[in-house]
Amino acid sequence: MGKIKSETGIVTGKLIEIFASIQGEGLWVGRPQVFVRFHGCRLQCTYCDTPLTHHKINSCRIEEVPFTKQFKLHDLSFSAEQLNQIIQQFGIPNIALTGGEPLEQADFIAEWLGFNNPGYEVLLETNGIEVEGLLKVKDHISLISMDIKLPSSSREKPLWDEHRAFLQAARGVPTYLKIVYDETMSAQEMNYLENIIFENPDVSGFIFQPVSPLQKRELGVCLNIYWQFAKKYPQKVRLIPQTHKILQVL
Repeated sequence: MGKIKSETGIVTGKLIEIFASIQGEGLWVGRPQVFVRFHGCRLQCTYCDTPLTHHKINSCRIEEVPFTKQFKLHDLSFSAEQLNQIIQQFGIPNIALTGGEPLEQADFIAEWLGFNNPGYEVLLETNGIEVEGLLKVKDHISLISMDIKLPSSSREKPLWDEHRAFLQAARGVPTYLKIVYDETMSAQEMNYLENIIFENPDVSGFIFQPVSPLQKRELGVCLNIYWQFAKKYPQKVRLIPQTHKILQVL
């Protein structure tokens, strides 16, 4: 995606929402964060929990006070200065870039974090295919949460080559992989996934996250799939559900 510029020529970002919550997934689970949700993603996974990202919208909602779920509306587009002013009001020095797919707006992120970042820790949540975008922003990222898009659960085409190229580009930045899966994971997918784990010993962790909600029967199968990997890589493989849904927070 090319640069999005306002009428004044300033690079802007298109956002869906900005809010404070508890990180419910991955290696930083349980940490308070300001979530900056970007609009747009060229993938359309069946389990996407932000379907609004695929629709044309005219405004972004901003939580007025942390953890209140009380929002005000803002224009869809933000300058780096506007975004910084809003985030500073939360008083939380930890940011999650999420979406949608943040790296489809890498030019804006690079400008925002490159010139205006007052020491935030920054988590990038990404679908793991936007290599060019990653190279533009990786120097400003503290931790990468990269999804592995399994065709069985996402209903997307296989993206193994794209994921491998992304992991190569991500080297030098702490990274963990999030495997969103269900009971239909195939033997071929398990083989591909094991190869990726074996090829990337520097990855910080491999988080198995069952698609939610699951029925008890399906969860049993998912636990067995997780165990096939955990017994081989006990120091790296973890199973973490979406804890924010359990807590009923954003």
